[in-house]
Amino acid sequence: MAALKLVDATDIDPEVALDALIDQFTQTEAIKLLDRYVDKLPLYDSTEIKENLANIVLTLDEKTLTTEGVFSMGDILLFQHDEERNRNSVFLGLNNTFDSVLGGVARQELILIGGKRGAGKSITSNNLMVNQYEQGNSCVYFSIEMTGYETLQRTMSILAGVNHQNLKQNKLTDDEVLKLVKARAGMFKDADDLVEKFKTTKDRFAFEQSLVRERTLKDNNQMVIIDDRALTLTSIDLHIGKLKARFGDKLTMGVVDYLNQVVMEGQGSQFDWQPQVIISKKLKEIARKYDIVLVSPYQIDASGEARFAKGILDAADIGLVMEAHDKDLGAVSFNTTKIRGGREMNFTSPIDWDTLQISSIPIDAPEKKEVIKKSGKKDKVEDGGADLPWDA
Repeated sequence: MAALKLVDATDIDPEVALDALIDQFTQTEAIKLLDRYVDKLPLYDSTEIKENLANIVLTLDEKTLTTEGVFSMGDILLFQHDEERNRNSVFLGLNNTFDSVLGGVARQELILIGGKRGAGKSITSNNLMVNQYEQGNSCVYFSIEMTGYETLQRTMSILAGVNHQNLKQNKLTDDEVLKLVKARAGMFKDADDLVEKFKTTKDRFAFEQSLVRERTLKDNNQMVIIDDRALTLTSIDLHIGKLKARFGDKLTMGVVDYLNQVVMEGQGSQFDWQPQVIISKKLKEIARKYDIVLVSPYQIDASGEARFAKGILDAADIGLVMEAHDKDLGAVSFNTTKIRGGREMNFTSPIDWDTLQISSIPIDAPEKKEVIKKSGKKDKVEDGGADLPWDA
């Protein structure tokens, strides 16, 4: 208002004046941020240069955030064609009942999946990526604790339906090798002839070398793995922005494995509650910004509450908590602790712990075991199990 008093013209439209003030403020802030950036530029490597530039953009967005959209009743159409409805719906593929009741989750939603340490959160995340790929879409997987190669092994075990331990230990049967060869070839264009050649030569190494050198990946149907032990919000935003420009609407999902490990610049330990609440909020903003579903696991304590920060669920559209069962029961259950725009649901799906595949066919939840204490009282047995049964 003080600035407007210095202007001679008295008939300036308020919106025009506000836009001009925002532009001027943005210019001033950009100069300040760029000055600090240039001073440290000689200390940065290539990755840090790009990440810090992206962080400048995020900071400017925060400081100049205005209302995203103001709509009158004549600006929004209530009735949607099936094509538009299908385009805005993303089916998780974890359970048919869950997908059918919800009609798919909406783009721009943040889904947080809680589970105890070793409950299978990463395996669930891998299945979500494979499910999007099998639906003809693209998905990006941010891996923090596991290496990119470990994530690839799990993904291929699920996709091809082969024993994960056999793949890890290089003890694959001939049938499993053929399944993997076919799954790998399916990621590329016009690779059927290489599969036929492999059937003759049985040389898996020559097959894969020819595949990656002579063929190209499918244009819009890919799985992308980002291996970053020091993953930041800036990096997530930067990578998703590049992939969105590349795949467009075919990029339906991003998986951040996992929320508690994301680093927030200038906010101290990622295990403090305040940074984690902010990280959750920022992940929601990124989902909206790029019009995709973002999924991130998080750790829960013995009571089922989020470790470190209960407030991380505030920004989530859907909160699921995994219930671990004994590995020999071959089942995994999910309970909705929060679901925006829908009713609470509990659902259970089969899981093959050899291939790590989670089937979408609903099953009944196994009954919890009970043991008799010396006091004569019954006590429920909780499976705090390892991520994989052979690690328990």
